[in-house]
Amino acid sequence: MKGYLIFTDGTRFDGTFIGAEDWRGRGEVVFNTAMTGYQEILTDPSYYGQIVVLTYPLIGNYGTLAEMAESLFPWVEGLVIHRLSWRPTPERAAEGLERYLSAYHKPMLTDVDTRALTRYLRDRGTQRAVLAPSTVPVDEALHLLDDYDLRDAVYRVSTPEAYAIPGRGPRITVIDYGVKNSILRELSQRGASLTVLPARATPEELVATRPDGVVLSNGPGDPAAIPEVLPTVRQALDAYPTLGICLGHQLIGLAEGAHTYPLKFGHHGANHPLRDEKHGRVLITAQNHGYAVKWEGLHDRYRVRFTHLHDQTVEGLEHKDRPILSVQHHPEAGPGPSDSLYLFDEFLEKVTGKEGHHA
Repeated sequence: MKGYLIFTDGTRFDGTFIGAEDWRGRGEVVFNTAMTGYQEILTDPSYYGQIVVLTYPLIGNYGTLAEMAESLFPWVEGLVIHRLSWRPTPERAAEGLERYLSAYHKPMLTDVDTRALTRYLRDRGTQRAVLAPSTVPVDEALHLLDDYDLRDAVYRVSTPEAYAIPGRGPRITVIDYGVKNSILRELSQRGASLTVLPARATPEELVATRPDGVVLSNGPGDPAAIPEVLPTVRQALDAYPTLGICLGHQLIGLAEGAHTYPLKFGHHGANHPLRDEKHGRVLITAQNHGYAVKWEGLHDRYRVRFTHLHDQTVEGLEHKDRPILSVQHHPEAGPGPSDSLYLFDEFLEKVTGKEGHHA
């Protein structure tokens, strides 16, 4: 079945629509430059409400596996690729990408000139669009954007209630704004005893978990749209060693009085170079965010810990006196390189007071 991706300015990209005729995808369109890891991307809650374009031309060749998922199901609104490639192998019990997306009623558009589409997004910036089969009139498709709103995105992807992952090490409370499985896995593998709280957790609920340290997770949407979570963030910063990842980094900035701003087309991929200003080393990192922090006003308390080498945006902050660290990228990767896994060790050493060396 033929299909199309139509932007609000009328720009249209045609391709082959995979999905039921009554399926639609609507939202912000972003491109991701990772060469592998499409299942991790699809299941990352930070992509809630977005249509993802994968720039690598051949997608689907190794299928999908349950252990690769970053959450229970895909959060994307739709997927756009150049060519679908799938060859089942008897040694791996994998399911094809087409069947996987169909199980969750997620549409896919293939045979698209993703190079031209990516250039469009780079020139125009992040734009909203609708992915639909060609049987749907364009005007009808665009009406789906009339009530598109991501202000409650964090609450839609967060756990509805607290849960625990036992461990023998320090007690770490994770506030789930859309946490990825691999963040929890990296902490658990280091022995941490985890309590995961919903995004709406109050300062009192945080204190009741008696944490040795707090992790503020990744998540979707505009960080400035959820000021109601900042009192709990403030409680974490005032009372506990704290690690903020992606959205968590942005919320730390807002809680400390800084501002955030939208990037033109965001950082989405597994090949973004950063400089660790503390250790003087360059990291290749996984990224997925559409906003950045202006750190003006924080100079007296914070130093810039990480700098993005493409656009010089602030990619992480470290408090000068207290055990607070924030990173805009994803140290757990998934998909991506493992260059910055040492940051989990560094955080847990701040929690226990046993500082090590990871440069």
